[in-house]
Amino acid sequence: MSEAQTFRRFPAIRCWIGHILEGKYSNNDKSLYTIFGQIKRIRVAATIIDKKEIINNQNLIEDDPLDDNSSNIRVEFHLDDGTGVIRATLWSVNPEDYMQFSKGDKIDIIGLIRNWKGYTSISPEIIKKIDDPNFALLCDLEIIKQIKEGDIKDIPEIEDDVFEISNHINEINVDSLFHENNSKELDFKEELYLTIEEHTLQGEGVSFQELKNLLNINKEDLKNLLKDLEIESKIYQSDDNIYQSY
Repeated sequence: MSEAQTFRRFPAIRCWIGHILEGKYSNNDKSLYTIFGQIKRIRVAATIIDKKEIINNQNLIEDDPLDDNSSNIRVEFHLDDGTGVIRATLWSVNPEDYMQFSKGDKIDIIGLIRNWKGYTSISPEIIKKIDDPNFALLCDLEIIKQIKEGDIKDIPEIEDDVFEISNHINEINVDSLFHENNSKELDFKEELYLTIEEHTLQGEGVSFQELKNLLNINKEDLKNLLKDLEIESKIYQSDDNIYQSY
């Protein structure tokens, strides 16, 4: 079951980008708190002001058993609806599948809210081009009606427990990325990846401490293996202390 399927029970809330940017993200329950309450999925009508195709640096280790011939390209859309600008990122995709979307296009997008080190973005589930010039106006009217007639919430102050792993480049053993890893390290890394993938498919992700306990590995070795997997774009830290696979 994909993460998108896992969170399908949460409705997509029609809003402006400004509402997303003004919201407060909770790492504890992986939710964004806005004037519309607690949300996980949003629906936004916006204009593509920039589009990028970026190669992920994920093939640093030759003959990686976890590569599985998946795409190492991500597509990024920078979106503007007049209330703010936000990034929507599609990871490990075939860019040809998104050739129909170009800078200047107006799109209707449904996706999950992501937060990485305080930076909020959208993980798209559905993207459709807007051809009707009145569509965006109708969306605005829907939001205005929701604000005037809906149960508007106060945005709470979020106090999450945060576990930070430093990302200074001098803490990464760069030389090890270009040398053959010993079999024990590869086995540990594969086990680590599969553990994170299993928890991701369950829709929860897994914390640093949980990984340390499950794999019975010391803190520094785990940090290094997690950094390797992040550099290879195999995993990401979706929230402070919560790891998930792509």
